[in-house]
Amino acid sequence: MKIAIIGAGPGGLYAALAAARQNIRVDLFEKRNVGEGIVCGECIFDSLRIMDKPGRGLLRPVEEIVLQGRRPYPFPLSRHRPLWMLDRKTWQQDLARQARKLGVAVYENSKITPERLSRMQTDYDWILDASGAPSVTSRIHQFSNEYFREYLLAYQLVLAGDFSALWPRIKVAFFPNMTADYQPAYYWIFPKDAGHANVGAVCTVQGALSQNRLDLKKLLADAMRAEGLMDAVVLEKGGGIGSSRMLPNLVCDNIMLIGDAAGLTSALHGGGIDMACLSGVLAVAAVSEGRKGVDGYTGKLKDYLSERNALEAVTIRKMRRLSFEKFDRLLRGITAKSKSIRLMTGLSHPDMLYTTLKWFGTKKEIPGWPV
Repeated sequence: MKIAIIGAGPGGLYAALAAARQNIRVDLFEKRNVGEGIVCGECIFDSLRIMDKPGRGLLRPVEEIVLQGRRPYPFPLSRHRPLWMLDRKTWQQDLARQARKLGVAVYENSKITPERLSRMQTDYDWILDASGAPSVTSRIHQFSNEYFREYLLAYQLVLAGDFSALWPRIKVAFFPNMTADYQPAYYWIFPKDAGHANVGAVCTVQGALSQNRLDLKKLLADAMRAEGLMDAVVLEKGGGIGSSRMLPNLVCDNIMLIGDAAGLTSALHGGGIDMACLSGVLAVAAVSEGRKGVDGYTGKLKDYLSERNALEAVTIRKMRRLSFEKFDRLLRGITAKSKSIRLMTGLSHPDMLYTTLKWFGTKKEIPGWPV
């Protein structure tokens, strides 16, 4: 069997490694050099508690996250789910090195156009599209609009400055005056070390967004001013989207969608590295099982995501329906050190308590990770 993989991000690289370990011939195409063009907070949230600890490129485990409403609330999320702060460029370049060592042909600076993808369909048994959102496949099959039904729009800066007061923690701060239709909406400060951080803002959008409705860059500038970061040096800047709903069809002819191309970005926190890696491994397992495996690919992903999506849906509903004062009280309650306060908060929000307990209590099958 011979497969092509489009995109050398986490999903594409994990898929390439998984396929190579099954003695499948793999051609991996990346439109830039591996590790370039990354717009990401660079923190893996292992939402299903199934991932192995990253290797080279891991900066540190994140023990505590600061959630800010009216005031900051520290929360030891790592007690419940792992978080890892990465240098994604180093991590992905090391994954590519491992893939080459296993025989994967890695083609950098090789952009796959819709026309080239159509020709490739006759050259490969299967093609795994990890090209992001909107995917190359969507331009052939005319479903690019699916990515814009509801999506997260993000803008990020990589800053050099003084982050010693926050590091080694990370911070997520919710915007106080954001209307329900833009929720979830927040900004983040993710220090990579005491002197550098990824700082960005995100909001939820349905359809096209005009600047006179919402200016994400201005929101981020206001946040930086409030955080005392206006003197920080901007090293990089960039933006992008992530569909906040899984696409209805993940298989088109002999093409399978993985990662952001499949719409696997979290609708709540915008992360997608864990799901990209998982979908890449599951897609390879599916093609190795033939048509029966491919037909079951979407269902397997949905099974992995069910409890996480249920909790995220409840949380997003709170963000959209509660006033900011009530949402702040919810944040204060769930992050309280007192078990009795946390319990009372849960009893006041039984839907969130139920989905949280189900999420914490469910153990998913650990896939055959290639690294």
